[in-house]
Amino acid sequence: MAGTSVGEALARGGLALSSTSETAHRDAQVLLADRMGRPREWLLSHPESPIPFEDELAFASDLQRLAAGEPLPFVLGWWEFYGRRFSLTPDVLIPRPETELLVEKGLLAIDEHPRPRVAVDLGTGSGCVGVTLALERPNLQVIASDISKAALSVARSNAIRHGVEDRLAFVTADLSAGLPLADCVLLANLPYVASEGIGQLLSEPRLATEGGATGLEVITRLLGQFARRRPTRTTALLEIGAGQGSALVELASDICRPTRTWVDLDLAGRDRILGMRFEEG
Repeated sequence: MAGTSVGEALARGGLALSSTSETAHRDAQVLLADRMGRPREWLLSHPESPIPFEDELAFASDLQRLAAGEPLPFVLGWWEFYGRRFSLTPDVLIPRPETELLVEKGLLAIDEHPRPRVAVDLGTGSGCVGVTLALERPNLQVIASDISKAALSVARSNAIRHGVEDRLAFVTADLSAGLPLADCVLLANLPYVASEGIGQLLSEPRLATEGGATGLEVITRLLGQFARRRPTRTTALLEIGAGQGSALVELASDICRPTRTWVDLDLAGRDRILGMRFEEG
């Protein structure tokens, strides 16, 4: 493949991925741009440019991994979230656009209840939520927790990458166990996919995706923790699956009795955020 031009490599890459990806040509462009350290737009405007030999080899290896079914973000080792690049490994969930709504609602809650300025990013994974909160609100302190030490390592590396490691505390915890539940905003993107629907997410850790037979088991367990250690003067925001809102509002009311409970919809009009406000215990 020595001496291959950008245009030739992109054509071959798109063809190689055509049977496994609905965005084959774009995926090939993203891979080659990353390997060459160039913007994707540069590749499209310089199809005649030769590719350095080392980049050709890396690109060919990347194509093989992607064609074998490995997700593009894991092949790249990064993905964008809230306009920023976050490092990834197969130990964490791939950030998704839907989770940006969780951040937006979290920022609104932080501004509404500004003292003390503490947020809990429960089940932090890559740290994309907690790090983004810290970047968007410079006076905010963030507790980032996860039951997976490997995930916490990824989150810590992203905090360092974005220069906010001094405002994030990393804690190994089973959901909210041992975490402060007073005077804070708690955000969580917990597993909410039912076991039977997990097939398309097999490349990501089941610990971060599978919510049991109904998809609600992990969130229900968190609600049980809230019942035993009732949060006070705290807003909890949980990302949920489409169609889960009414069931979770009922469960929250039965199990932990928040002062107020609501569901926020995403841009497609689907259930996306379960919100709970706890006042005095």
